[in-house]
Amino acid sequence: MSESSKSSLLETIVRAVAQRTMGTVTKYIERIVRRALRLAGLYAAGLLIAIIGLIFLAIGVVKWFAVMMAPWLAWLIVGIIMLVVGAVFLGAASLASKS
Repeated sequence: MSESSKSSLLETIVRAVAQRTMGTVTKYIERIVRRALRLAGLYAAGLLIAIIGLIFLAIGVVKWFAVMMAPWLAWLIVGIIMLVVGAVFLGAASLASKS
């Protein structure tokens, strides 16, 4: 065998092994990315549904309070309660992200 045919055979083997390895790594990365995107979509949908439910709950509480007091006062009370709950969640998320 000549020297050029030996190097081309070696190059062919190395190239085939590299392509197989890169194909396996690419499939693994694609699987991880798909799983992450699927989870992100589920979390976003769950968050959206929770926010819509919270809005309806708040409006229901305002309507109930409006029977007992002035409507502007009912909106004010529910708004302040929602502000406090949001601040508590923000504080908890901030503390959790630091540790």
